[in-house]
Amino acid sequence: MTELENERKEMDAIKELIVEGKIDDAVQRIAQYLNQTMEENYIDALENIIETISTLHGGRTVIRFLIENNILDIPGLIENLSKKDPLLRYSFLLLLKDICENEGDLFLPYSENLLISDDPNVREANLQLLIFMAGGEKLDVEQQSLIETIASKLNDEKEFVAEKAIQVLKLIGKKSPSVITHILTEYAKNYPEKEDLKKRIDLILKSIVTVERIEEIVEEEAKEAETEEKIFKEESDLKKKKIELKKEQLELKEKVQELEEKAIEKKEKALKIKKELLEEKEIELIEKAREEIKIEELEKSEEEILDKKLELKKIDLEIEKKKLELEEKEKELEKKAILEKEKAIKLKEELIEKEKQITNIELELKQKEIKRKEQEIINHETKKIKERFEEEKHGE
Repeated sequence: MTELENERKEMDAIKELIVEGKIDDAVQRIAQYLNQTMEENYIDALENIIETISTLHGGRTVIRFLIENNILDIPGLIENLSKKDPLLRYSFLLLLKDICENEGDLFLPYSENLLISDDPNVREANLQLLIFMAGGEKLDVEQQSLIETIASKLNDEKEFVAEKAIQVLKLIGKKSPSVITHILTEYAKNYPEKEDLKKRIDLILKSIVTVERIEEIVEEEAKEAETEEKIFKEESDLKKKKIELKKEQLELKEKVQELEEKAIEKKEKALKIKKELLEEKEIELIEKAREEIKIEELEKSEEEILDKKLELKKIDLEIEKKKLELEEKEKELEKKAILEKEKAIKLKEELIEKEKQITNIELELKQKEIKRKEQEIINHETKKIKERFEEEKHGE
């Protein structure tokens, strides 16, 4: 089987999976196919895949999955395309037109970085994709930083890149003329000496700002001016109201303070009156109490005396009981003291006995020591006598 036949067979298998709705299987099959493809044939293989699946129902979904899962690497793809001749490059980019118009959000995140590539072919290819994206109905390219980067390509050293930038900005300008007008006007201010740039910007602005649009802009500006005046009036009115409210607030605070002071005065007066009434009542109550106490004292004095006498007798009895208890405790303590003394005497006797025993032992030891020394002396003398005897014997 030839290489071409193998390729057709592979494409048919991928197509069949997509038709059957097996999107994940199709993505996996494409990934395997691309991994097995040689680097020099990568673009051709990718072109075959896109041609095969882009028109199929579900094909666009497969391409989305390929991009989202980095199987189809957009920056890498465009860099590889830059190595091809312009005709082949453009024909391949045309295959991506439908996807860019309908799935532009897949490509947009890479656009800004690709626009600042050192390779002019990469910059041009990316601008072409942006033309497709801007021409679509489903995506509005309104990111200011991206538009500013595109605007910077009007100043590109390569004419073909600048031309693509003009096309992109014209398309974006049709949908967002005020944004493009503002960005390009500001950008032109940075390069007042560059006539070519000025001409390019004028060309873009003329294409997006028609007579009707000019009238609309004038109307918008008039409306903005009216709105600003209204806002200014409203702000000044609000400031006046704020000042008035502050004055009213101060007046209210002063009134509140006055009322609080009056309330305090009234409270103080009320307290004084209460104190006076309480003092009067207290005096009356004290006098009544004294009178009642006197009567009660007279009535109860005799009974209290008897009660006190009884209490005193009870106290005397308790004292006697405690005295007896103390005496008993003293006796017990005396008994214990006697016992302790007896124990001490016994211990002393035991100590004396032990001291006697120790002295006896010491005497015995001394006697033994004396005997030992005497024996040593005897032995020494005996030895000397023997030695003399031996010497005399040898002398004879």
